[in-house]
Amino acid sequence: MFKVTTTLTSRYTPTELSKKYKTTYEKVIVQLNKGIKTEGEHTKNKLVAKKIALDHLAEDLFYYVLLMQKELQIRFSQIH
Repeated sequence: MFKVTTTLTSRYTPTELSKKYKTTYEKVIVQLNKGIKTEGEHTKNKLVAKKIALDHLAEDLFYYVLLMQKELQIRFSQIH
């Protein structure tokens, strides 16, 4: 077994992400809440879920919207 070490801080804060994407803080928080909920399926630690979500949002502000769209496409293709 190996130990994974990580910091519990993200590269960005919600305020920094709002500046990066030139959008409002509130819009970032909406996306962050989607991310925390999604990452909460993998960890019970809300701080870890928040860090992971912030890191994903740093890649793309709509990371979780795109993830949900992809999941729906997969589910739809399994039906048809």
